[in-house]
Amino acid sequence: MNTPVVLITLGDPAGVGPEVIVKAFESGRLPESATAVVVGPPRFLSKALQSTGVRLSIEEVGLPSEPSSTGKSAIPVINTTPGALPSVRWGKTGKETGKIAAEALVEAAKLIQTGKADALVTGPVCKQALNLAGYNYPGQTEMLAHLTGTQRFAMMLVGGEFRVALVTTHCAISQVPKEINRGIVLEKLEVLHQDLKTRFGIASPRIGVCALNPHAGEGGLFGREEIEQIQPAIKKAKAQGIEALGPFPADTLFARREKLGLDAVLAIYHDQGLIPLKLASFGRGVNVTLGLPMIRTSPDHGTALDIAGQGIADPGSLIEAFKLAATIALRVKSPYQQFSQPQGEQK
Repeated sequence: MNTPVVLITLGDPAGVGPEVIVKAFESGRLPESATAVVVGPPRFLSKALQSTGVRLSIEEVGLPSEPSSTGKSAIPVINTTPGALPSVRWGKTGKETGKIAAEALVEAAKLIQTGKADALVTGPVCKQALNLAGYNYPGQTEMLAHLTGTQRFAMMLVGGEFRVALVTTHCAISQVPKEINRGIVLEKLEVLHQDLKTRFGIASPRIGVCALNPHAGEGGLFGREEIEQIQPAIKKAKAQGIEALGPFPADTLFARREKLGLDAVLAIYHDQGLIPLKLASFGRGVNVTLGLPMIRTSPDHGTALDIAGQGIADPGSLIEAFKLAATIALRVKSPYQQFSQPQGEQK
């Protein structure tokens, strides 16, 4: 197949997104099996070149397929805001930076939907800034789901062969028990199973499911979610041919995953799954959105506003996110062909 084009959105320009992008290009660690193109205002990449000391140039390109005239010495970028730009200070996010980040994401999604690119790596954004700008989503995952008309999706973090998907993501801990039901657990198992097969090349995925409560509820003594919601969902998944095991107490499942031969773990809530993964692979972890009709990955860190502009942000996770997006794009043929017409954008 042709070399896939992988887009990288700028992220929030007040955060470390621009810095890790320019450092990733400088590193020489972006695989040549894919073409990297940044989406967003080039001015903020120029600022990042100054703060990091990276000696590359910025080259505006019209389309992702347009070749760079200066080769590896330039960072190709699609300018999403050609007009006047607000003044942005490192570490100071808000409505204007949220708008810039959102516009880059919308444009990148359009480029993939219209067949001009093959995969997407999203830079880190401030969720509060997105909402201040009028993009009322919990995060980029939900925004991309809206832009692509996707109802069934899941968040998964990958660190090497360590894969953890989540039933609930960005909600208060107090809300988690209310969100857990047979339907949602089964849905996440179905989405996880399918993408492990098609995008990760695992013929017969084996998935371990975490319990919500300590000791998996101890037979109902510490909670009945396992008995009434999680176990029935696992039973239904097995009836569909999905090899789902559990629910296991979360405090031991991650230590046993290799012995159990698990290809992935389905955690019930955000920190339950991401604390062990980030302990094992912080700085190398990759966020993957499952279920979308496009390939989307992102680094496992946020905007890191406290260190933005200091030139010390580590590009490792962004590099790994690009590598994984490129690998999936090479494995999955033309995922954008699943689109009929470009979806509407946020007003």
